Amino acid sequence: MGTSAFAKCVAQGAFFVTALILAATAGAADDPAAEALRKEVAKKGWIVIAAYAKEIETQKRLSDDDLGQADLYLMRPDGSEMKNITNTPDTHEFFPRFSNDGKRIMYRRMRKAKDIDHDSVGAQGELVVAGSDGSNPVACGKHGEFPWATWSPDARQIACLYKNEHLIRMFDLETKQKVREMPSHGIFQQMYWSPDGKKLCGTANVNGADWNIIALDLETQQTTVLSKYLNCTPSWFKGSDGVVNSCRNPEWGRKGGDGQPYGNTVLVQGTGDGKTRGLLYADIDAHIYNGFTSPDDKYVAFHTGMSEGGTKGDPKKHRCFHVIRRADGPIVQPGFEQLGKLYPSAKTGPVLQLRFAGGQPMVTVFVAGDWTYAEIGAPPRS
Repeated sequence: MGTSAFAKCVAQGAFFVTALILAATAGAADDPAAEALRKEVAKKGWIVIAAYAKEIETQKRLSDDDLGQADLYLMRPDGSEMKNITNTPDTHEFFPRFSNDGKRIMYRRMRKAKDIDHDSVGAQGELVVAGSDGSNPVACGKHGEFPWATWSPDARQIACLYKNEHLIRMFDLETKQKVREMPSHGIFQQMYWSPDGKKLCGTANVNGADWNIIALDLETQQTTVLSKYLNCTPSWFKGSDGVVNSCRNPEWGRKGGDGQPYGNTVLVQGTGDGKTRGLLYADIDAHIYNGFTSPDDKYVAFHTGMSEGGTKGDPKKHRCFHVIRRADGPIVQPGFEQLGKLYPSAKTGPVLQLRFAGGQPMVTVFVAGDWTYAEIGAPPRS
């Protein structure tokens, strides 16, 4: 499911903050609904993402050989007030997640010479914890330690996934002492602790089937399959009552490079008991990954990208960043005939695609970000 070595990515960091001349606009200047959505989310907290500094500074898409380092950026949900919070020429930062109170971020840091692999992004480089504005970054171990670390609700512990040992270990974040250990129950990547502290979710191989999304009850050790077969990149709703994740059905969308059914990866949502699942967003010209919700679960942010499967799409949509309302789903972009028939009442928007001032889509590193309503520092000066 992963897009192997999909980007030359992110990691070490100073915490110098740079104000950028970025003015993100709605997905189309003549789309009143998208413009209304932009205004609606403009001041609703902050999003943290990883992006290539050279692309942000030049405000255009660059070739893979000319990307340079990737840094962490804070921005408003409409793309405004964007600021570099790591700014490190020799290393990449990636895979950022806010603590539940929005006061800290956790991310991975790695030498720029390395490439990020989608299927091991949470285990590459070293784990770093910093203030939510990037200040006071502290490495929490050596490279490769504390893999797939995820915050506990009070940010005092982290849960880590040890794929090769088939184990999950929890550590006191301050002392780094292990406080609990349990079987991984098939989870092999992309593991997250629910905001209420009761469950973990992750991408898992279970019951002879690959690439499922499961929830693991921490008290009973019982697992629940939330989304079956060819799923990845889950993220809890902030209310802990379900997840948003990517899902691919080979019968939906385009064929692969070998002419066989491959399908398009779409964004779905499901309840935490595994009883309900439904479509959120689909585009015949892009694959949808790394969805995450706003703190009130009213909005969903996600990336669009090409795929390792050889499907044809629009390369201009690779690594682009979007925001939609959950209440507007399902959204199916024009041209996706199979899903159009399955969801005849689906909308085509509104979709907020973040763009540079010149109109080009804003491009990001193709890994997960996060959203907080906590106020972080002062707006940058231009």
